Amino acid sequence: MGAGKRGQTKTVSIDALLTRAVAAHGRGDLAETERLCRKVLATDATEPGAAQLLGAVLSERDDAEGAIELFDAAAPRVGELDALNIGFYNNYANALRRGKRYGQAEVILRQIVGVDPRGWHAWHNLGQALKDAERYDEAIAPLRRAVALAPEHGPNHAVLGEVLYHVGRLRSAEASLRKCIALGWDTDVNLWTLLGNTERMLGDLPEAIVCLEHALALSKGSAAAHSNLSIAYAQVGRFDDAVEQVRTSIKLDRENDIMHSNASYVLLTAGEIVEGWDEWEWGLLGPRGSERPTHTTRWTPEHRDGRVLCYREQGVGDEILFASCYPDLIAAAADVVIETDPRLATLFARSFPAAEVRAQTFNLVQGETMHDSDYAIPAGSLPQHFRTSLDQFPDRSSFLVADPERVAAWKARLAGIGPGPLVGLSWRSRVKTAERRLEYTQLDQWGELFAIPGVNWINLQYDDCERDLVNAERKFGVTIHRWEWLDLMNDFEDVAALMTCLDLVVSPRSAVAMLGGGLGVPTVMMGNRWDWSDLGSDTSPWFPQIQLVYRHLGEEWNAVLATAAASVRAVGTTRSSTPAND
Repeated sequence: MGAGKRGQTKTVSIDALLTRAVAAHGRGDLAETERLCRKVLATDATEPGAAQLLGAVLSERDDAEGAIELFDAAAPRVGELDALNIGFYNNYANALRRGKRYGQAEVILRQIVGVDPRGWHAWHNLGQALKDAERYDEAIAPLRRAVALAPEHGPNHAVLGEVLYHVGRLRSAEASLRKCIALGWDTDVNLWTLLGNTERMLGDLPEAIVCLEHALALSKGSAAAHSNLSIAYAQVGRFDDAVEQVRTSIKLDRENDIMHSNASYVLLTAGEIVEGWDEWEWGLLGPRGSERPTHTTRWTPEHRDGRVLCYREQGVGDEILFASCYPDLIAAAADVVIETDPRLATLFARSFPAAEVRAQTFNLVQGETMHDSDYAIPAGSLPQHFRTSLDQFPDRSSFLVADPERVAAWKARLAGIGPGPLVGLSWRSRVKTAERRLEYTQLDQWGELFAIPGVNWINLQYDDCERDLVNAERKFGVTIHRWEWLDLMNDFEDVAALMTCLDLVVSPRSAVAMLGGGLGVPTVMMGNRWDWSDLGSDTSPWFPQIQLVYRHLGEEWNAVLATAAASVRAVGTTRSSTPAND
């Protein structure tokens, strides 16, 4: 009987401690909650209630691994998931999600919604896990289920709005975010920031600024809020305000590479070129990717001797843009090695014969594989030395050279198409984030261009676009020429030769436009106003042969397409008044 009384006393003590811990957690006293839970666990190391509550506290404190350790230890005692222990496993899955173990979290959460399909918490957490894993399309359905089950819970709408934002369904995202605010969740800085960015994407820049200014006030002047607001100011041309905001953000968080990277975009957009390139270097820790561990000295123009490795970064379009600085590097250094995307290797070798050009072999998994240089510099860092003002951009029509034999073959092939102008077309990039979608038209909007008689349209769109092409041909009664054997995505030699034979290219900001500009092909580049690469000018300083045709965010594409159509007509007029090419 004495032993039984000791067991009873222990149970009562644990129950009392847990009751007090739950009350402490309810009033937000996390320190007291943790103290009481640890006192329980000192007596019973796998007590499920204490493990669950302390695990939740540790998760809130971003100690996901500590929380997971507790749940792992208690789970065998809790047993298989059933209707009675859903709370434990829901918190377990949340800890796994916070620890970035998304697959494990998903398995548990799908089991929970199978056992209790009417419980909204697990649906919400499942949507969160899928969102955090960047599986945005898959996250929509469980989050909509959470909203349907608990429409009064604002965060259900907020997380759904965030997911819809990421998939580019901006109007729906706006509605969800505003619903969350209407339900009283109106003091969340992140919510107002996301709403402001959504309004910016929708083109309502005045409303975006209202939201982002409100976020700044709620944050009491955080670096991130200043940075976000600066982008909106820049996109409406309020450059003095934009620059003030980014400089403030950097002062508040000097070691944050995202703040510096955002500052570079704003400063370059505003035409503050020298300061912008200085901040651009921080992008090597963020948006530009990771600097290669070449174990050599960073090259500067002071290093006149030795062998310099210049390596690629980012996508093909940016690589071509920065390649416009390669002649400057070759002139300034004794010996230059250029490492490039394998698809560009032979084109660059022909275009920059004074350098050794080779396909890049480095990747972050395998590490550095070549150590045959004295210095190294990423391509995106060259403008800091050679493009610090607009007058440093050379007045030249091209810097890339297509294969002459392939050019001759394409001239012969295209001669049979017809006497009218040859116009290449592209209407989107392969990158289709919510922000990048704002740069693109739809092909079914090109009616004014396709109505121009006598034009020979040549497809340059390099992703899977056959359905778009067929629909446009049917709708507008045109022929868009393409060759099944031509790999527009990978065969840059043939693409460059084909483009060299064209009278005009019409494209958004993409690798197609950059390649056209590098080859010296007259190119109409359609996009939004105030892009960093324009460096505050009304033209594309990198490519004199590019005609920049822009709209402000939120405006329709009609005026842009009308200007592009005028350029197509002008090419047709010029071609008809000059002798045919040999």
